[in-house]
Amino acid sequence: MSPILLDGRSLTCSQVAAIAAGAPIVLAASARARMEVSAAAYPAQPSVLETRRRFLVGEGGATGGDLVRSFVLGHCAGVGEPLPTASVRALIACRANVLASGHSGVRPELVEAMARMLAAGVTPVVPSQGSVGAAGDLAPLAHVARVLFGFGGEAELPGGGRGRSPLPPFVPTAKEALATINGATLTSALSALAVHRSHRVLDAALDACAMTLAVSHADVGLLSENLLRARGHAGGLQAAERMRRRLGTPGLGARFPDAFSLRAAPAVLGTALDALAWIEGTVTTELNGACDNPLWFEGEGTVEGGNFHGAPVALAMDTLRIALTQVATQSERRTFRLTSASLSRDLPSFLVAGTGLNSGFMLAQYTAASLASECKGLSHPASVDSIPTVQHHEDHVSMGPIAARLTLRVLECVADIVGIEVLLAAQALDWRVGGQRLVEGELVSGPPEAFAPELMALHARVREVVPFWHDDQIMHPALRAIGQLVREGLAERSPVPW
Repeated sequence: MSPILLDGRSLTCSQVAAIAAGAPIVLAASARARMEVSAAAYPAQPSVLETRRRFLVGEGGATGGDLVRSFVLGHCAGVGEPLPTASVRALIACRANVLASGHSGVRPELVEAMARMLAAGVTPVVPSQGSVGAAGDLAPLAHVARVLFGFGGEAELPGGGRGRSPLPPFVPTAKEALATINGATLTSALSALAVHRSHRVLDAALDACAMTLAVSHADVGLLSENLLRARGHAGGLQAAERMRRRLGTPGLGARFPDAFSLRAAPAVLGTALDALAWIEGTVTTELNGACDNPLWFEGEGTVEGGNFHGAPVALAMDTLRIALTQVATQSERRTFRLTSASLSRDLPSFLVAGTGLNSGFMLAQYTAASLASECKGLSHPASVDSIPTVQHHEDHVSMGPIAARLTLRVLECVADIVGIEVLLAAQALDWRVGGQRLVEGELVSGPPEAFAPELMALHARVREVVPFWHDDQIMHPALRAIGQLVREGLAERSPVPW
């Protein structure tokens, strides 16, 4: 992969995903110049850490390297399963970009040490839990700093296995130690990955819905541009345009009013698209914002503030999770309709012949229902909670890392829910193309139906990984394959992994 240039001002969510997948980083010359000016404004002695220690815990006395080491190790308080390698790579890169803004009082050599770590494939083992996302994501970043500074700690090594980092340690100043761990950067890193994956899932959800509309003989009027423009939401117009393109100009016409999972699909999917647009803007701003404390500004000097609080991104992730859950629950309802002969307009029950002997896709809908319910449980907003820490000095916190981690969990569920819908819609499409339909409980042959080329291309992508289902068999491999197809890119494989 090509190197990603970090200048502290232009990092995108897709670039974070590329770095997470293995792309290296390079510090921009413009960022180097700003960092050198900022670093020169801070003295090398550990006064900034000494001040914080005395203020927060009422003790002091350690100096120099002892204080820096004690400070970093004292924040290594994470618990839980380690973060995935991709997430830690994203965390390191996002922190490096924050420092590259040139307000943190650190030398460019610190960012270059982070770049060497990523290039060498040395990934600190970082526990996933233990940050409240307010005075920064202190614990996870401290686990990175421990390895980076040579204070011990375990790392994943190139070629597999774990152990001590083989890289020469970076020797930090007091401000560099503080700046490495201060700021809600785990929150923003995980959020960038969530945004990247949400684009993939929502693209697939739009395509799955278009296939379901076609095989359900839905009323094409629900995609009318005039209809949706009269309401005015950009996302609804965007969703309908995408589905119209997939459907071509089909002669769809309902005999009865469509259920809301069909008729209101542009409203729900469009709402998710609108939410994602706002969320991506918020996360991108955070990726390129100076979020540690204190910060230095030419002409003003050092300024203490609360840029480390993760509220902006925590709220964005809670919103994204709710939007995705709406998409998931509506997709599951369309899946349910496809399995029911009384609702699918003359398709066989569970989309297989010989119902009674074969249960067909009945259990696929079970799985979708289970996952949809799980999404609902995970969608309680993490950011509405706040538990005071540090003797009530940090008396309001964001819970941003929790919001981001929950959103990534919901995305896994939604990818599989959408995959199940597209799998059943492809099965239904085969029945339509074959001209077979259910009449008074019996399958009869009739004229084959034709569908738009883009819709058939989506069908062909599904059939690359899952063949037409004739008789019952173990369903798990098919569900796993279709879920992976959604994660890779349903319409076309993406060059950047999930």
